[in-house]
Amino acid sequence: MDHNTVSQLCERLHQQVATYKSGDESQRQKMLQSTTELMRAIETPSERIARMCYPDIYLFLAVRILVDLNIFKIISDEKDAVTVAQLAERTGADGELLGRLLKHACTQGFVQEIGPDEYTANGVTDKVATPEGKGVIVDMFQTFAVGSKFPAFLKERKYQNPTDKSDTGFMYGMGTQDPYFQYISRPGREVEAEAFYNHMRFKTLGLKWHEMPGIVESVFGDYQAKNDEVLMIDVGGGSGHDLVSFRAAHPDVKGRLVLQDLPETIRAANAAGELAAKGIEAEEHDFFTPEKVTGARVYYLKMVLHDWPDEQCKQILANLKPSLQAGHSRILLNEIIIPEVGAGWFETSVDMIMMCCHSAQERREKHWRSLIESVDGLEVNNIWNVDGAVEKVIEIMLK
Repeated sequence: MDHNTVSQLCERLHQQVATYKSGDESQRQKMLQSTTELMRAIETPSERIARMCYPDIYLFLAVRILVDLNIFKIISDEKDAVTVAQLAERTGADGELLGRLLKHACTQGFVQEIGPDEYTANGVTDKVATPEGKGVIVDMFQTFAVGSKFPAFLKERKYQNPTDKSDTGFMYGMGTQDPYFQYISRPGREVEAEAFYNHMRFKTLGLKWHEMPGIVESVFGDYQAKNDEVLMIDVGGGSGHDLVSFRAAHPDVKGRLVLQDLPETIRAANAAGELAAKGIEAEEHDFFTPEKVTGARVYYLKMVLHDWPDEQCKQILANLKPSLQAGHSRILLNEIIIPEVGAGWFETSVDMIMMCCHSAQERREKHWRSLIESVDGLEVNNIWNVDGAVEKVIEIMLK
């Protein structure tokens, strides 16, 4: 451990804490980064390797089992502490097993231990107890099984970068001929599909692109849509949560909001009832076919292209291009852009998921520009940052 480095990091963190103002997401992220650097400066290389191999992996396993048993929801709903014996009685699970799982979850801050085999909720417990928190855990746990077989998948393919959508690590690991999205849409896999959509909601709980000062003003300008005109289409928008949040944040904005996705997704979205209540239209559409609605102000794609290799991305963009009205319409991509230097753990983790499950990738800015401009007639008009989010907003217009 280098004492000077540790002292400098402590001083930097102290200054950041002293100047922090509540709600300053950028400053909070800096404090997190300083804390991470401080921990790395203090721990030994052996401790870092051990932390990856022992607590991190088996935390996921313990939490996944506890989610199945609804333990976090039970603890979160209780005002008082809950004993392991009480949890065993309510769930039918063995108390010894529950005690061991909760012990490990507690070491990583997922529950609060207040006595021997006695727990209460904290902020993490409450978050896991939500549909979004449960969804991200259930959905991501599938990649746990897939990832364990991914080294063999790459070895058999002589360690080539995966780019074939018909040959993915997910298909290999799950022993299926179905790519991920087709897999979860099959009858009998409603739990997996619901987990995925709740996972997507989990990823959008922070600041949205349309809540950032300057972006909405630039995108919409002085344009005032008529009530019968399409303002924005969420292409491949899943349950429509992004349009719901847009409508909530901008209730006075006129124009139609339209969700497009595959038939089974639209049926599920309509069944929830929220779209109709918010005045959002939902229509069946496959983005590998030409876009049906022409002249909308915005064609919005949230984390869609990162699921696909370049060739399919080009096809998706090419299918949108004829619908764009010159000088009026734009495509907005809400996507991760990996920095050339100093990439964070979230964006690189998602890149590993895309590689493993979809034979796809997160992209650097130069890759995004090259991909977009490879579709004749399209160009990048602007790129905006969203405070506290790794996803950027890429505006594409006709040349």
